[in-house]
Amino acid sequence: MVTKELSIQSRFARGFESTLWLGLLAACVVLGASGTAFADNGLGSWVTPTSKTFWGLIPIHATLTPDGRVLTYGVKSGGSLIYDVWDPASGLTAGHILLPNQTQTNIFCGAQVLLPDSGQVFLAGGKLLDPDPNLVAGVAYTNVFNFSDNSLTRGNDLKRPRYYATTTTLVNGEVYIQGGLNGEDFPEVRDTTGNFRLLTNAPTSTYWWDYPRDYVAPDGRVFGYDSKGQMFYVSTGGLGSIASAGKLSPTYTALTASAVMYQPGKILQFGGKWKGAIVIDLTAMTPKWQATGNMSSVRQWVNATVLPDGRVLATGGSATANQLTGVNNAAEIWNPNTGTWTLAATGAIARLYHSTALLLPDASVLVGGGGAPGPLTNKNAEIYYPPYLYISGGNTLAPRPSIVSAPAALDIGQSFAMDVGTSVVSRVTLVKTGAVTHSFNMDQRFLELPFTAVGGALTVSAPTRASDAPPGYYLLFVLDGQGVPSVGKIIKINVQADSSAPSQPVGPTFTMPSGKPVLSWTASTDDIGVAGYIIHRSTDGTVGAEIARALGGPWTDTSAIAGNTYTYAIEAYDVAGNVGLASSTASITAYRAPANLTATLVNGHPQLTWNASTDVVGTATYTVYRSIKGVLGGKVASTTATTWLDPSIQSGTKYTYGLRVSDSAGLTSAPSALVTVTTP
Repeated sequence: MVTKELSIQSRFARGFESTLWLGLLAACVVLGASGTAFADNGLGSWVTPTSKTFWGLIPIHATLTPDGRVLTYGVKSGGSLIYDVWDPASGLTAGHILLPNQTQTNIFCGAQVLLPDSGQVFLAGGKLLDPDPNLVAGVAYTNVFNFSDNSLTRGNDLKRPRYYATTTTLVNGEVYIQGGLNGEDFPEVRDTTGNFRLLTNAPTSTYWWDYPRDYVAPDGRVFGYDSKGQMFYVSTGGLGSIASAGKLSPTYTALTASAVMYQPGKILQFGGKWKGAIVIDLTAMTPKWQATGNMSSVRQWVNATVLPDGRVLATGGSATANQLTGVNNAAEIWNPNTGTWTLAATGAIARLYHSTALLLPDASVLVGGGGAPGPLTNKNAEIYYPPYLYISGGNTLAPRPSIVSAPAALDIGQSFAMDVGTSVVSRVTLVKTGAVTHSFNMDQRFLELPFTAVGGALTVSAPTRASDAPPGYYLLFVLDGQGVPSVGKIIKINVQADSSAPSQPVGPTFTMPSGKPVLSWTASTDDIGVAGYIIHRSTDGTVGAEIARALGGPWTDTSAIAGNTYTYAIEAYDVAGNVGLASSTASITAYRAPANLTATLVNGHPQLTWNASTDVVGTATYTVYRSIKGVLGGKVASTTATTWLDPSIQSGTKYTYGLRVSDSAGLTSAPSALVTVTTP
């Protein structure tokens, strides 16, 4: 059965979709015997080999290479350092090349990421190679794995030793490196030539150093948070800069949690010591977070994997960190549309500390490792086949759409053609290839691409902003109307030459619904994507100092003081930080609320009087609001006079009145002070 299983898996990985292999794998699913797949009635299935030590090492680190293979490594110490290269097309227990690490460096518990130009795997830091296994110290070495010849070679040294650091690909093709033991003081950047610069203007010593969760934010900066929930933004140009961005609730943060950017600018954080999960939203200049659905159990050292349909898979973990207490082997899937989790099929092996989970090109997920230390030494892996691969309600594999042809590389903002043959496609998605260790996949992210279709010919729009799709390698999928994904095609998003600053915004124009100017302008364009807008303000009619930044309009000047006249101008900047020409200037007066509103009774009817407004340009119109609840109520009248008699009242009723003043363009003040009067 194992031989049959591996043969089926090989066909699955290569995307063969004949009736024969579909039937074979479906039969294997139904059997549910040891060493075969076992399903949970449409909730996906697992392939678990009978051998528990076939990998040759504990796959503590796992990276998908541009040719669709998987690099893993995980030896803790000693002279026999090794790494493994596995071809998924050969089946789970075959296709392994176990190679010696001859660099005289210990790559255990470092960081890794694909270099966006070459596709080589960059390995940063690791553990001091010492006969004493209890001696814990970081090292400054780097290594590069070349997938074309399976070689591992030394690179230039880091500026700091780093043990448990994080690596993040930047929009310009550089790699940001933060944290790691002995590298707590400053982050650094690897440039595209392989040299490093220390960001001495971005001190990080106040943040915990153990695998910080770092992401490229929509505005091109690095957004991150540590395991204690402290959030920050880092600008990586030159010597860098850093700014605090608040703090997450300690209820939702832990070193044993996992996280993933499941949409541009949106992060799902879950696991650790609690069942709860949160969504962190970076789509405004200030990060915001809110709770989402709870998981089925506490899952410490859980792994997050974003799937081709945009859902997020959780695998592994236990109630007590790295112990066989409250183990949860079930796949659990989060739906971003509903914020809920669904329990799926259950794997066979506990995956705790030092486990990994990696999306494969065939849309399955490799789940492996765990140990060193741990109650289990898992020199093995399983494969989870998610529910989207099955016909709804059963264990029969669904027919899959296919990608007949697609470009090998894309530029930001490019439209490109795809041939999907006879497939009927409902979605086109991108998932960045993974590089995972210690419950954190350092570069994975998900995007959905708009497209039009004429038969099997698709015209697809690539991402328009480099910060949404940092350069590097992605899995391109198409999904049919039932949500079944194709086998993914590995493509490259190129490093974009930043040829120009953003175009000049047109505007601003104004509205003022409640006494504060609201600015709008036409969006700018840019070759690598507009990151945001700089808003300038003055009170002397000139282009003033920067007062705020916004990801887009409209923008409300909440600090405007009533009675002041302000002049505004807008500049756009791109994700590389280049600033374009300022817009034309435009001025507006923040209208004062009507003053000295009084209410008296005239023949039993409330009569209001107030001072004439002097701010308004042109004719001033006063809107009267009324309620019986002591608050600003609904509109009851408009007048250009400075007095008004209420004609429709009930006796013995307490009325509350307020006013706003507006001009002919609809610019409106804040409400006046309220007055109250009781009718006889």
